[in-house]
Amino acid sequence: MDIAIIGAGPIGCYAGYLLAKAGHSVSIYENHGQIGTPIQCTGLLTSDFDQFSLPIESFLVNTFDRIGVYSPNHKLEIHQKEYLVCRKRFDNFFADLAKNAGAKIFVNHSFSRKEGKTIIITNSQRHQEIYLTPDLVIAADGPLSNTAKAYGFYHPQRENYFGIQATVEGNFDLHSFQTYFGEKVCPELFAWIVPESATIARVGLAMRKNSRAYFDRFMKEHNFKALEIQAGAIPVYHPCQELQKENCYLLGDAAGFVKATTLGGLVPGLKQAEILVDGLLNKKNYEKAIAPLAKKLRLHLLLRRIFDKFSDQDWDRLVSFVAQPKVQKVFERYTRDNPVPLISMALLKEPRFFYFAKHLI
Repeated sequence: MDIAIIGAGPIGCYAGYLLAKAGHSVSIYENHGQIGTPIQCTGLLTSDFDQFSLPIESFLVNTFDRIGVYSPNHKLEIHQKEYLVCRKRFDNFFADLAKNAGAKIFVNHSFSRKEGKTIIITNSQRHQEIYLTPDLVIAADGPLSNTAKAYGFYHPQRENYFGIQATVEGNFDLHSFQTYFGEKVCPELFAWIVPESATIARVGLAMRKNSRAYFDRFMKEHNFKALEIQAGAIPVYHPCQELQKENCYLLGDAAGFVKATTLGGLVPGLKQAEILVDGLLNKKNYEKAIAPLAKKLRLHLLLRRIFDKFSDQDWDRLVSFVAQPKVQKVFERYTRDNPVPLISMALLKEPRFFYFAKHLI
């Protein structure tokens, strides 16, 4: 097959690698001039990333064994292994995988429009339009995907968060990152402090609106000064999102395959790429194959709808429940990329979690 992938992020390049390795002709088009820029992601990975058996030392910045969780009046530590990666090295690692497998990557090339079965790619350096009629198009061009728009994938309920993050100096616990919840800190998600080293950290938050105001206040309260600021849109998963139309498939952020509780999309996006490519190569029912991953994302979305109605008292109550040793053991065993056993086991250990179900009404 002749395959065009729009977007040379890690998810698109991973799909390109898998398809090129299987002998298909793969071209990947990236609208930016360099792979991995601009950076719009914190770069946190749960230990579920280990399932891909990739050499993480190629892009690893730090490894954590603890997560600090702060509600307005309580604090707890959850013991979990997590990774922090350099997104530029991370993205380039996957681009090199794809290229070494035979895929071709074209930077400064963006999706412009489609005319029937033909897609038009614009070379921004030469101001040229390229007309292509590939057998397959994979849209991996992010939450604002022009490809998804051209193929009519966008649904009325589609929405994005807007994240802001800064690199700051300070004194940090190298093996722990911090999360802050509450109406005054970040009512629609949470704020984070993620150390790269003992003296440098990535600090940010995300909201559907008013991100900058809450970000500026959080920075001021912690006496941080930004060395560098990054910002970008982050999609919210929606179960009604179609994943395939005509000869086009959505992948990663373009498909909204992001955990609604944390807005993390790297692990689910990479897994989605594996499922899609396996389905294409082995003629499997994609809708059926993707169902287990979609189930996890629907649970994250259900939790997000509950959290969206939380008061500060709810956050305090939640943290106090999780702080119990019997519940802590559950959180030490399962990561947030495995929400089904995490939530079911937590409910068995502490039925008072059902108190929060009132927010579904």
